[in-house]
Amino acid sequence: MDFQKFSEQIRPLPPRKKIEFIQNNIHCLSEEEKISSLLSIVKEKKSSPAVRATALKFLRQTSYHDFKTYQEFLKDRYQPVVRASKKALRDLEAQEEKNNNISKAVWSKIELVKERKKRLKIIKAIARIDAPWVPEVLLNALEIHCEEIRDFIIQELGKRKDLNLEIFHQKIKASPWYVKSAILEVMGTLKNPGAIKYIEAVFSEHNVEVLRSAALALGEIGGREALALLVRLSKDKNHYVKTSAEEALSKVSQLKFS
Repeated sequence: MDFQKFSEQIRPLPPRKKIEFIQNNIHCLSEEEKISSLLSIVKEKKSSPAVRATALKFLRQTSYHDFKTYQEFLKDRYQPVVRASKKALRDLEAQEEKNNNISKAVWSKIELVKERKKRLKIIKAIARIDAPWVPEVLLNALEIHCEEIRDFIIQELGKRKDLNLEIFHQKIKASPWYVKSAILEVMGTLKNPGAIKYIEAVFSEHNVEVLRSAALALGEIGGREALALLVRLSKDKNHYVKTSAEEALSKVSQLKFS
């Protein structure tokens, strides 16, 4: 069963049958399809509270970790939905704390390794582990002064289409310029429009390479929001930032600059 069949078959069912249908068929979908299906059910205000609460229950079991979404449902008028949202938030907070503790412990051990080839070998081994704390470790490792390591991490994170973009939030604000540039390159590779708000956050930077990387990332992502931000960057006083923004604009909008 795919997303379309799931949506078509669940739509005409009464509330109790919808709950049974979700329980019996949600596992047939891919991770991305699960998230899309469950979110559409949860956000459908005409749906039964019990159906929406069931969808929230299954949504928290996926890789969807957007705290803001669950927080919005805390204001819902129906208590089953509110309770399901509270449960999801508790689970996410506990999991986040656990992941943070693991990533810090792993990163502290990597820092003890001084030989670069050995570090790269360890990082490659960590990248093969299927665990939620791995992206955080890889982001931390971008601070290592080794171009080979950074290139590997950029390539590796760029493959993770289901990456929770929230992990970029603090990192993009508090990191050295070369880490910010690497993160922006990852965002461009992912081509996820959800990253645009994080890219805009670096516009207050004065570092030319960061702003150039922001322009290139926006050029990869494209869309109306990216276009508007690139117009802003194309007016930058720095020639290199301006040129990068104009090149990205040409890619996004087919505009030509003389």
